[in-house]
Amino acid sequence: MNNKHLALFSLGAALLLVGCSQTSFSTIEYYQFSQPIVAMKRSSDNTHVQLRVNTVQLRGALNNRGIAMVLDNNRVNAANYHLWSESPDLMLTASAHLQLYTQLTNWMVIKGLPVITDVDQQRYYELEYELHHFNGDEKGNANIAGLWRLYYTTPETGRKIKAVNYFNELTPLHDNDYEGLVATLETTWLKVNQQVGDELSKLAL
Repeated sequence: MNNKHLALFSLGAALLLVGCSQTSFSTIEYYQFSQPIVAMKRSSDNTHVQLRVNTVQLRGALNNRGIAMVLDNNRVNAANYHLWSESPDLMLTASAHLQLYTQLTNWMVIKGLPVITDVDQQRYYELEYELHHFNGDEKGNANIAGLWRLYYTTPETGRKIKAVNYFNELTPLHDNDYEGLVATLETTWLKVNQQVGDELSKLAL
């Protein structure tokens, strides 16, 4: 490359850098549930049964970090600058675990499906969530809808399904902004898990 071409290349690169530096960028905002954590402890000696809460499953784009909005034409829009601070499936699982652990005082509630060799602890309930809606909408609501499945496993009979329950919670926003949407999604998710806990507490242990 001769000196003339080198000078033109350097000038073009400089203009490109100036143009990029003048581009305006929006500030990214991160959100998470603010569910309070209270110090609690529990042992297998003072609980009657074990409940394993599996990682929440979200359909399609709902598990993106961008907070989801459903538009009138059935399109789902994920925000570019309003993001969950962690993957929604992990946040929802942690929230469900804490809610059910707090509510079901006679249960040993754990996350996931760890390998346990103790025969006494190979009898357990297992909870699965599948969310079809976890979003805001253009009418000013937060919507969480889907289903939960309950299984029971024993060494003798294996894994059997005990219940399948669909739910659809549509809640008006506390405030008409992303903070309001996040707060409303959180209270709606707590309501869903309160209802799940109520159903589980009816089981004969």
